Amino acid sequence: METAHEQNNFEILLDFLRDAEHRLGDLDKIKNELNAKSTDLDLNDKVFQYFKKEYYAHKRKEGLSKIGLGSLIILAGFCITCFNFHSNESFNFAMYGLTSIGICIVFWGFYKIMG
Repeated sequence: METAHEQNNFEILLDFLRDAEHRLGDLDKIKNELNAKSTDLDLNDKVFQYFKKEYYAHKRKEGLSKIGLGSLIILAGFCITCFNFHSNESFNFAMYGLTSIGICIVFWGFYKIMG
């Protein structure tokens, strides 16, 4: 069972990592900053493991939202293409423009998920 002092140190180091994420962005650099700040290696490992779970959950959520947005743009392009095709109007922008934009956003989402 953790004491109140250990829990307080955990929260302080976790806040430090969150600030370091905005300054540094790279997990290796963040880990080095943590090891320079605190000498308790067990606590550092616990805090860093928790931080990594939180970090990757945020990236996964961000990536999934981008994939959803890209999919909706692709679907909108498909629907506009179908309507314009049957009404004998130009469907080039919807077919090529929206589909290309949607695919780029979907791949950007995959990139965010994979880290």
